Amino acid sequence: MPFLILLAFALDLSPETAVAFDRYLKPVEVVDLKDFLWLDQHPKEKSIVWLNQSVIIPRKREGLAAPDGLIQDWMGTTFLSDVKLDRVRDVVLGFEDYKVRFKQQVSESKLDKREGDRFDASLRLHRRQLQQVVLDTKVSAQFTLIDPKHATVFCRSTSIVPQGEEHGYLRRLNLYWRLEEADNGVYLEVELVSLSSQPSTLHPGRWLNGFVQKFPREFVEGLIEGMHQAFPYHR
Repeated sequence: MPFLILLAFALDLSPETAVAFDRYLKPVEVVDLKDFLWLDQHPKEKSIVWLNQSVIIPRKREGLAAPDGLIQDWMGTTFLSDVKLDRVRDVVLGFEDYKVRFKQQVSESKLDKREGDRFDASLRLHRRQLQQVVLDTKVSAQFTLIDPKHATVFCRSTSIVPQGEEHGYLRRLNLYWRLEEADNGVYLEVELVSLSSQPSTLHPGRWLNGFVQKFPREFVEGLIEGMHQAFPYHR
């Protein structure tokens, strides 16, 4: 049986699993300028980031467990010196260029539609392990300029499927970008929250276990690295 066909056997999400994931996202999507960045509450890490060292950590918010599902929450944060917020914004929203900037995890990308500050895009995600995993992903992104120095981009997956199939093992993958212009540069945080079903060890989807466990962190690492490559003289 072709490997990509195996992805079609992934367990469908139960309503309880979907509700648990949506509940988990509520605090992730809260925007408060008094507590805008994770770095605001972690001065040691902020000093490290200001010295051009990225920090990538797993977040452990309340409600991380979901019935019959696996929620992963990874955050990467970094500082881009001598750049303005609008330049960083343009890179984050440049979906056509994701296949170049973030090519370790994105093999194809295109902007499908833009309406004002809302963007619909297609991303082909990939990871090579025993056999290459390829997932066609549709995302919808909303850019919000809070004030001249603060902005967010909330990028939510609307569809994740293997090439040519109707179901996939990785069911949701959302990206939450927070940008703050300060200290003669831009502090950038990107938080990735994913949801997958959990097949048993005898289920065909078990071959994807390595993908589900490793891809979210690797994607965050790739996004941070790609942002630095976009501004090579400011690292």
